[in-house]
Amino acid sequence: MKNIKNKLLKLSLVASIFVSGASSLDLKQAVDLALKNNHELKAQAYDYKQSVQNIELSNANYLPKLDLAYGYNKRDEIVGNQSKEDASFSAALSYNLFNGLKDISNKQASQYLSKSSDYSLTALKHDIVLETKKAYINYLDKLNVLKTYESEYKLFDNQFKDAKNRYEQGLLARNDFLQVQVNMSGAKQNVVKAKSDVKIAKLQLSNILGGYDLSNESIENFEAKSIVSSTYKQELLEKRSEVEALKMSLEALKKQRKAQKGSYLPKLDAKIAHNRFYEDLGFNEIDGNDNQNVATLSASWNLYDGGSTQTQVAIYNTQISKLKTQIQKTQLDINLQYENAKSTLEVASDNYETASLALKQAKENYEIVNNRFKEGVSTSTDLTDANFLLTSAKQKYNRAYFDKYLSIATLDRIFEIK
Repeated sequence: MKNIKNKLLKLSLVASIFVSGASSLDLKQAVDLALKNNHELKAQAYDYKQSVQNIELSNANYLPKLDLAYGYNKRDEIVGNQSKEDASFSAALSYNLFNGLKDISNKQASQYLSKSSDYSLTALKHDIVLETKKAYINYLDKLNVLKTYESEYKLFDNQFKDAKNRYEQGLLARNDFLQVQVNMSGAKQNVVKAKSDVKIAKLQLSNILGGYDLSNESIENFEAKSIVSSTYKQELLEKRSEVEALKMSLEALKKQRKAQKGSYLPKLDAKIAHNRFYEDLGFNEIDGNDNQNVATLSASWNLYDGGSTQTQVAIYNTQISKLKTQIQKTQLDINLQYENAKSTLEVASDNYETASLALKQAKENYEIVNNRFKEGVSTSTDLTDANFLLTSAKQKYNRAYFDKYLSIATLDRIFEIK
């Protein structure tokens, strides 16, 4: 009795391990994994982080600079009051009082570039969501294709067994029997190809999820009732992340141009330095002249730089004009995306209804032809044609089903709905 209990305990442990090792993945979980693990998204996040660090870097221009310097001289010949050896040490605190407002403009440019990077990151997130949905749907589509071909093969296998019996009884011509066998072999090859397509589709989904291991994951299907489109307001398209990113880049260019124009204005710097002088390398102070404090206020104004500033301002003007054109083109492209996606959804919805009806008719047709074949009224060719028709109807139905969801997913991407 004790041995039986131990065996049952071991079996239960094995069963629990097997159950815990199996898991399923739904679409929402796949999207969440992609947003967390996708490598392209991680790279873009680092770009945004760098843009924030650039703002911190621009803040350094508002702080004073502290410099320490030490110099030592040893001469083979002396001139005038020079000594054979001397050394000096200085500590200088400097601060820029005015530089044509370049620091302010450059900081504002960094802030706009950071906002642009943030909008680009948001846009990429929505792209990744759509790509994840496409890969997820592609896998389910390939899986349904496999099931359809397996069903086709099963029907041909049953037809082959029946045809073989009829052939052996002399009720079926050899040519008809061989044709059934060829059809069954072709269906088997379709199954092999479909299995390979399923494997590739799963790997593609895994890559989008950042290499997440899906080998022990079952991918859940979604119900037709979940295919519901949202309310889309066309005016929201003007606030798409891609457009906002370009607008922020445009503002950054304007600030960079303003910073460049600061070169036309004078600069004003203040500096306070403390200097100490020594007789030699050993820090022996010079009697009566060992230290010095110096306060300096300097102003400079470049009157001509060979046209460099003027040319750079002209370059910024060209870049600004180009970016304005890109914004207009992007807005037009987004509107076109919307109209195309809306039309695609309408077509997909009609195709889904038609495919549903066609599948129902193909199923009924196969049942009728199969029963007539068993009664000897229909030929083997009629049954083969009915099988092909049923397989084609199943594939068209699955394609229409997923196309409808893909159209909605595309519209959600256009309006940045997760």
